[in-house]
Amino acid sequence: MDQKIKKLMVLLFTFILAFSIGSSVLAGNDDHEKGEHNNSSENYEKSDENEYENEDDKYFNDRGTNPVFQEDYWNIWSRKPVNNPNNTLPTTTPSELSISVNGNVAKLYVIPQEGQLLVSGMAMANLLGARTTYSPQSKIMVITKDKYELVVRADSNAAFENKIKNPMPVKAASYEKTIYLPISVAANALGFRITWNAENKTMTCESF
Repeated sequence: MDQKIKKLMVLLFTFILAFSIGSSVLAGNDDHEKGEHNNSSENYEKSDENEYENEDDKYFNDRGTNPVFQEDYWNIWSRKPVNNPNNTLPTTTPSELSISVNGNVAKLYVIPQEGQLLVSGMAMANLLGARTTYSPQSKIMVITKDKYELVVRADSNAAFENKIKNPMPVKAASYEKTIYLPISVAANALGFRITWNAENKTMTCESF
């Protein structure tokens, strides 16, 4: 009789122990999943304006007193926290420039700023056959085309390219009920490259 009681007690203890371990593991998984969900939903709401500026300072400091700028890359998104404010641009004042997309020529309003050309995300998306959603409250714009997605926020120099965070050369800005961002970011993120023909004063946008 004693042996049977001992066996029952051992079995009961083993069952209780296994149950308590399983419950704690499940609870841990639930917390982890909740954390992931909260993080993903807050990614685009965070203020990122200082993050890449700090990286920018580190980039310059590591290379001595003279910063190394990327030269003549106003039309190419390097995805590095560097920018040359002295880039030679097609225009030095806000104006309309001709842009050719798949052989169709249109006018695009551009704003020169710190060595970059800012364009309306909505206008650029329309030219490239992409879709946009814009939240005036959070000042966040999402641009999608095929497998590409770009998320930018006004007053931030961080862009989410297919959910991967990359620095833009300058901050995006909120103008005219849309987001203005560097043309290099808008085009390159959607699979296009920008070239400038100084002879006929036209930008050409073609897919990689």
